[in-house]
Amino acid sequence: MTGAVSGLDYLLALGAQAKAGELVLDPDIAVDCAKATAGAIASLQSVHDRMLSQVRLLPLGNFECGHQLAVMLSETTKEFVSRLEEHIACLEAIHDMVGAQVAELLTTDDETSQAVARINAATTDR
Repeated sequence: MTGAVSGLDYLLALGAQAKAGELVLDPDIAVDCAKATAGAIASLQSVHDRMLSQVRLLPLGNFECGHQLAVMLSETTKEFVSRLEEHIACLEAIHDMVGAQVAELLTTDDETSQAVARINAATTDR
């Protein structure tokens, strides 16, 4: 699959565009999305950490089928943890993308309020 672009690569490219000011999102949506992705990342990270502690082989008896079941459960858990890591990476890319927009909005709001304060100060001094 050479030349294929993954979903994560696409999200990272959008994040770079957002940081460069080339991607503009609705301010309310950007803030809501940043909050939602932060919450989802925290939740998935918690699940990831709990599942990661379960990757070891479970003691399921001293017989062959118990050992085979323990290996199967361990491998399934490792796959699940790997998929969680992929999901977390995608959510982090989305969070970075909208976070860049939120940061830009805050900077713009701060610059605007400073400019208004300067204008108000100049007109008050007259």
